[in-house]
Amino acid sequence: MIKDTLISEEALTDTARIMSVLGDPARLRIANLIWHGKEVCNCQIEPITGYLPSKISRHLSLLKQAGLLLERRNGTFIYYRLRNPGSAVHTALLELLSRICESDPLLQQDREILDRECPC
Repeated sequence: MIKDTLISEEALTDTARIMSVLGDPARLRIANLIWHGKEVCNCQIEPITGYLPSKISRHLSLLKQAGLLLERRNGTFIYYRLRNPGSAVHTALLELLSRICESDPLLQQDREILDRECPC
C-alpha cells in the first residue's frame, strides 16, 4: 500500500506540474501553435505572438521540463511537437488543451496566422 501511495503522489505531482505550466497565457498560446501545427519551429512563434525570443525560449523550456514537448534540431532551427501522453491524466489534459485551443478567439487567430503566413 505504501508503494501505491508513492506512485499516486508521483502521478499527482506530474499532473500538478503540467497544470501549473499550462496556467500561463503565453504558454497556452505557444502550446496552441504546437498542437495545431503538429511540429512548429521556434522561429514561427515570434511573428505570431509578438513575444521576444528570450520569452519564447523560457516558455518552451518550461513546457519541455513539464514533459509536454519534444524537440528536434535541424541546423540552427529547433522544432517542437507535443509529446505522446504517458498516462490517462496526461491524455485528459491534452484533450482539455485541445478544447481550450478550439474555443478561444485569440488562439484561433494564432492558428490561422500560422497556417497562412508561417510555413517554416
